[in-house]
Formats: sequence, C-alpha cells, structure tokens
Amino acid sequence: MSKRISLIIAIATLLALGLLTLLSLISYIAWSYPLELITHFRIQYFILSLIASSILLFFWKSRHLKNKVIIIIALFLVGLNAIEIIPWYLPHSQQLVNNPAKQIRILSFNTNIQNQNNREVINVVQKNRPDIAVFIEVDKNAVENLKNGLKNTLPYTFRSPGGGLAILSSFPIQDAKGDNFNGQGGHNLIATLEVDKKLIKLIGTHPIVPITRGNFHRRNRQLAALTNYIRELNQPLILVGDFNLTPWSPYYRQFINKTKLHNTRLGFGILPTWPRPASHVHLPQWLIPLINIPIDHCFVSKHFSVAGIYAGANANSDHAPLITDLVLR
Repeated sequence: MSKRISLIIAIATLLALGLLTLLSLISYIAWSYPLELITHFRIQYFILSLIASSILLFFWKSRHLKNKVIIIIALFLVGLNAIEIIPWYLPHSQQLVNNPAKQIRILSFNTNIQNQNNREVINVVQKNRPDIAVFIEVDKNAVENLKNGLKNTLPYTFRSPGGGLAILSSFPIQDAKGDNFNGQGGHNLIATLEVDKKLIKLIGTHPIVPITRGNFHRRNRQLAALTNYIRELNQPLILVGDFNLTPWSPYYRQFINKTKLHNTRLGFGILPTWPRPASHVHLPQWLIPLINIPIDHCFVSKHFSVAGIYAGANANSDHAPLITDLVLR
C-alpha cells in the first residue's frame, strides 16, 4: 500500500511540475500577472523533478510501474529545468579565476526597513570589507548610524532623497542624485565614482514587490525606464539592488537582452538571497530554505570582469547581502 501511495504522489507531483514548467516556458502567458510569479521558482522545479523522476525510475526498475512514457516525460521535465539551472555554474567569458589584478568589492544589501539592528549590519560590512556599499530600505536614522560606524573605511556617502537608498564608498563620489526618470519608474540612486582616475557609473535600485497587479506593472515600468537610461550610457556601469525579479522571468530576459548587461552570478552559481530568517519574517523556519530565490542582483557592463561573488550573513534582514569582486578592464 505504501508503495502505491508513493507512486501516486510521484505521478501527481510530476503532473503539477509539468504544468508549472510549461506555463513558465510559454512566453505570452508568463508575461502576464499573476502567472509571471510562477517563473521565479525554477530551482524548486528542478529539484522536485529530480526527486519525482528518481522515485518513478525506482518503481519502473522494480516493475511496479510499466509505462515507459511516464519515465520519458519525467526525464524530459528534468532536462527542461536543468537547461535553466546548469548554465549558472558553467565558466563565462567575463569570469576571472585566480586573477592578481586590483579588485573592486561591491556590497549590495536590502537591510529591510523593519530591521533596526544597525550594529549587526555594520559588523557584516566590516567583516566583508567592501570598497562600495549600497543599502536598500534604510531610513535617515539608519544611514547616520551606518555612516558613523563605517566612516573609517567608507568615508564618502550619499543618501537618496527618496526610495530608501544610500551609498557608502571608499572612492570619491563626483556626483550623486536620486532619479525616477521623470516619473516613468520608481526611485533610483545614481552616482559617478572615481576609481583609479577612471569614472564609473553606479546605480542602486529597488523595483517594487509585484504581489498585486498594480505593483506588477509599476515594477515593469521601472525596469523599462532603467533599460532606456542604461542604453544611453557609454561608460563603465555597475547596477545593483533588490530587483524583486529572478533570472527566469521574461521581464528579466528582456532587460538583459536590451541592456547587454552581465549578471555577475554567471559561472558562480544561483546564490539565492531571499528570504532569510529574521525577527520580522513570519514564515515557518523549515519553509524559508525551501523557497529561497535569487532576487538581489549585481549587473555590470562589458568593462568589468568578475573575480568572485557570494551571499553574506543577513544581519536580521530577510535578505542576504550580495558581495561581488570586480576587475575594471
């Protein structure tokens, strides 16, 4: 009886995964709300398809399952999802290994507006020793605490007048501003930094969480406005933030295709950054690692190579910081 139940569960899981996978792949459906939300859990689909396929293969070899078509479908689904996962672990042309060149370390961290543990955030920054730190969801008080705690290593600062964005830098900031692109997109922090006598553009952004139809369209408008702005630039660019978007969304693919930016994760793995356990996160502890997805990103122009990237400790935020080591070509 237990084998029969296991077989039924495996087949039911396979059917559900098949539907979710196919819906994620059909672009004209996945562009719409709320179906676009199902595209973000490709890691989970891949792992579940592997588990379901392994169970079905076991039953097929033990002759409890005689239908080869089910096995073929199961392996096909594994392949469909693997195509979306494996490339993130393969070497990339903008990836550097054991490179002695001088590196620029960028830390991007959504600390969460409900997180008042600034001391722990400062400790995380000090431990990772970035040259540039971009903070998201920080109020005026939090920025002052960060400035005071990090003034010896990151003396140059700018807090955007809106959007809860701030930058602390060891490099001089030539100019900085908050910009919503004439109301076309949400708030963005845009700064020009002088690095080894070269000027680089840095953008910090935080498109809104697309959990309602209105917010979904607001996020996409901000991505479109960012795209238009970036396409007009002709200088080294670093773009960081909480995008509320994973690499499997059609809006992500559209953004990459139009801007030609490079996701610094490529070659280093998926590195999910959200959610993380925190005092303000009201999710069961066991569920959090099961739904982790990569929504925080660091993008760079062709002027940069990537020496490394990793997710740091979350310091009571529901996000992990993303730390990236870059080399300016």
